[in-house]
Parts: sequence; structure tokens; C-alpha cells
Amino acid sequence: MKLKKFFTDKILLKRILFLVVGLAAFRLITATPIANVSTETLHSLLLNNQILNVFNLFSGGGLSNFSVGMLGVIPYITVSIIAQLMTSVFPSVHSLYHEQGEIGRKKIGNYIRIFSVPLAAINAFGILWYFKTQGVLSNISNYDFVITLVTIVAGAVLVMWIGELLTEFGIGNGISLIVFAGIVVNIPTLLGQLVQTFSVAQIPFILLLVVGILVFVLVTVFFNEAFRPIPLTQINNSGIGKSETYLPIKVNVTGVLPLIFSFTVVAFINYASIFAAKSSNAFLQVPAEVVQTFLANSFYYAIPVFIATFMFTFFHAPIVYDTEKVSLNLQKQALFTPGLRPGEDTQKYLDTVLSRITFYAASFLAIVASVPFLFSSSTVGNFLFAIGGAGVLIIVSVVLDIYHKIHSRLSL
Repeated sequence: MKLKKFFTDKILLKRILFLVVGLAAFRLITATPIANVSTETLHSLLLNNQILNVFNLFSGGGLSNFSVGMLGVIPYITVSIIAQLMTSVFPSVHSLYHEQGEIGRKKIGNYIRIFSVPLAAINAFGILWYFKTQGVLSNISNYDFVITLVTIVAGAVLVMWIGELLTEFGIGNGISLIVFAGIVVNIPTLLGQLVQTFSVAQIPFILLLVVGILVFVLVTVFFNEAFRPIPLTQINNSGIGKSETYLPIKVNVTGVLPLIFSFTVVAFINYASIFAAKSSNAFLQVPAEVVQTFLANSFYYAIPVFIATFMFTFFHAPIVYDTEKVSLNLQKQALFTPGLRPGEDTQKYLDTVLSRITFYAASFLAIVASVPFLFSSSTVGNFLFAIGGAGVLIIVSVVLDIYHKIHSRLSL
């Protein structure tokens, strides 16, 4: 019945078609090169640089192609995260986001778009400068450098625009879909690399890898769908009798943003240390060289990623799930938790529950973010990064989101 309704729902089919066209346009952008580069040097650099692999992963291979869309939606996501963090620091931003409804969120959305452009320019400049010093961009003039930088920024704005169009006319969150497409499109290439380097001695490891990935997918699905039910009671309008229900609080209320944020923060520290190491000031040069030496080791690199992911998850969860607003809405609907007074007592209880489940969420996300960095930069290591860590979490989250939206549409 639902299958028949799926093929007869013209609006749903149009949205799916727009989704496919939008992702195809994104793929075209990430496959369009913008400059002559030393391909061998670039691939060698990506193989030995963990953070560039992250950028390449989320840009759909755009960095390895040195394409127009090499930045993907990373600048937009970074500014979005900063904007959400500002809601807990500045009361005016909090009011704009939480109290002014759709109008306030549209204003914040405009600010995010505006500030994404200078951040994209900073990211582009850092990557181009680094590539120039590493011999990827050889003999590039200052004029060509500026033109390339402007082209990359324009590509980032174009990808951001496609993501917002997908949100409006497609299915699901467009920005998440762009990241999802960027990861999925790399999988065939990584599988091909595994096949090329295959040997009989690797069979036990590959079987173990397949089993591990399947188990991890199941755990990720469970984690993504898990919630903590809060019992609620509602007194009938007549004052006689009551009905009972529950309030679901997702274990992972933050989604995949903590992973992307931690990658961005560590990337910023990494590239800031590269700039500082070139300084003639010993006060900057010495600590920068220490940071570079520390981050050059994959095991040590995983440590700041783990810490940043864990801390940001705790910091971000109360912003995403506003317990004060939830308790107020429950009070307005005459809903209360048995044994607790509506209002402040309920809010404190929700804060306690949120803190406890966020600990498990933060631990899980931190492990997912950091474990792939423990593997050496190799074909198998890159495959594990795309398939076994943050990639699986993002893929599962997006697929489940699309499934729920289509299922809700067909259930009308």
C-alpha cells in the first residue's frame, strides 16, 4: 500500500528528483579542477596528513581533485556551530534564536551565510599557502593565487546555496546531505584501493573488518535511535481522571556536529602552528614546533580530537535541548512528571537526565572521532576513516532522517 502511494505521490517524487539533481550538481563541482597542480605531490601530502584527509572526506574528494568545491560546507558548518555557541554566551543572540521564533532564526541564518564567506576565504588562503610551501602549487604568481582563492570561495558559496536549496525543495537537511554525499562518493575509490593492494594474507583482517563495520553500523543505528523516556501525567480538563504518556529525550541530541567541530578546531591549531613555526619570534616558534611535533604522531593527534569532541558534546547538548523551554511548554499543557512540581523542579530533573545521557553520548562520539586517527596513514587506514568512524555515524544519521521523513509523508 505504501509502495503504491510512494510512486503516486507527485510532490514526494519531485523532492526526490530535486535531491538527486542537487547532489549530482555538487558532485560536478567537486570534480571540476581549478588549477594545474602536482598531482603526485598532492596525493602524497594527503596520504600523510590526517587533517587534510578530513577535509577531503567531507568535500567529496574535492581537495584531492583541487576542485572548485574543495571546501565543501565546512565553513558554513563551522559558522553555524559558533552561532549556536553564542546563544549560551550572549543573551541577545539567545533571545534571537529561542524567543523570536522563525523570524529570529532567519536573521541568524543570514548572519551565518554572511560570515561563512570570510571564513571560507581564510580556509582557502591557509590551504593554498600550505600547498604552495609543500610544492603542490609550483611557480604560481600572486595574481593566480588571488584568482584561485576567489574561485574556491565562490565554490564554497555555491555548495552552501545547493545545500540550502536541498533543505527547501528536497528531503532532509541539505547541509547534512552534502556531507553525506561527500563521504559516500569516496567509498568506491577506497574499495578500489583495497582491491589493488589485496593479498591472501589480508583475508582474515578483511573478514574481521567487514564484521566490525557491520557491528558498528548496528551500534550506530541503536545509538542514533535511542532515547530516555520521561514519564508524564496529564489531568483531564474535567479534573477527573488522568492520562499518562512520556517525553522522549534522545541520547544523542547533538548529532554529528561535535565531530565536525573537533576536526575543525584541531585543524585550526595545526595550521596556526605551521604559520607560527615560520615566525622569527622564538616566543611563537618554539611552542609551534612542539605542537607540530605532537600532532605529527597519529596517536597523539587522536588525543585533542577526543577531548574536543567530548567537551563540545557536553557544552552543545543544553543548547540544542533547552530544558527551560521544554519544562515551560509542559507546564502550559498541564503535563507534569510524577513526584515533581511543574516548572523549576521539572527543569532541574530534565537537566540531570540530560547530563547523564550526554555523558554516554559524549563518550561514544569521542571514541568514534578519535579511533580512526590511531591507524597509520595507509589504504586500510583511509578506508577505516571513511567507513568505520565519523563516516558511518553521518551516513546512518542521514539515511534514517530521510527514511523517517518519507515514512511520515506516506503515513499522512
